Amino acid sequence: MRALPGFTAAAVAFALVVFMGAGAAIAVAMWQQSATATIAVTVAAVPTTPTPTPTPAAPASGRVVIAPALATRPATIVPDTVSCASVRPQAELAGATAADIRFSWPASANATVYRVSVTYIGAGYSYATTQNVSSSQAVFTLDRTLASYGRYSVRIQPMNGTTAGDASYRTYQYAPGQSDNCYYLDPAGRSPLPTPTIGPYSVAQGTTESAVTFTWTKSTGATSYVLTLTSKSWTYGTEVTVDGLSATLTFPWTDSDAKAAYFADYTLRIQPMQGTLAGDPVYRTFQYYRWGQGMYSS
Repeated sequence: MRALPGFTAAAVAFALVVFMGAGAAIAVAMWQQSATATIAVTVAAVPTTPTPTPTPAAPASGRVVIAPALATRPATIVPDTVSCASVRPQAELAGATAADIRFSWPASANATVYRVSVTYIGAGYSYATTQNVSSSQAVFTLDRTLASYGRYSVRIQPMNGTTAGDASYRTYQYAPGQSDNCYYLDPAGRSPLPTPTIGPYSVAQGTTESAVTFTWTKSTGATSYVLTLTSKSWTYGTEVTVDGLSATLTFPWTDSDAKAAYFADYTLRIQPMQGTLAGDPVYRTFQYYRWGQGMYSS
């Protein structure tokens, strides 16, 4: 301890305080004050691994071009052309516990398969069956009981591989003495994926191009959306598949020619998808002109 700086002076002061009757606390304080040693410690920096900055996903986008590459969709089946009837003659169903009901429709152009769903409408009974068929008819087996009689919804959606067309709907009225009664069905709320609502759009105007961003609401269960835009009077358009709830489409633009072919009314179609399961699309008419843009229900 003698080697410590200030040890001799601190020891003398400590002895004087003790002999003069001061308390131990004062002695300790003076010892600490006069015999302070400074020790410098250098700590090496600990190497750290930098956290990578995530790359933001590129926004969904597409370009409106002449003769765009669009998926080939099946033609929509006219609902009034869908027929329904028992496979066996009605007279043979007396006493039967079940009946095979055949639903038929004209072939849809470009369709390779049809997704057909039959669902009981009402309470007290449950029936919901879906078939994928390659021909333009499907047979469903229904019970012949008091509980099973009533109304059923019929949904027929033509598919070209994984490309979905628009579904057609009918009501099937099932009764013990009649098996061939099909009529109108309101499709609202019957899609396997809720139909989205198209929201506001925005326009970023440039000198040779315009970027138009379309938005829509979420469809519960949908994992992607197919957006198709086609001109009603010319051949301009585009098609993109989107994971989110918006897409930016780039249109050609000019200030010199108000009659340019890309200035036109466009059909906007947005269809929710979950893998190969397709919901009902929503349609709007989008006006794209040099004097301005607008949107209204098709």
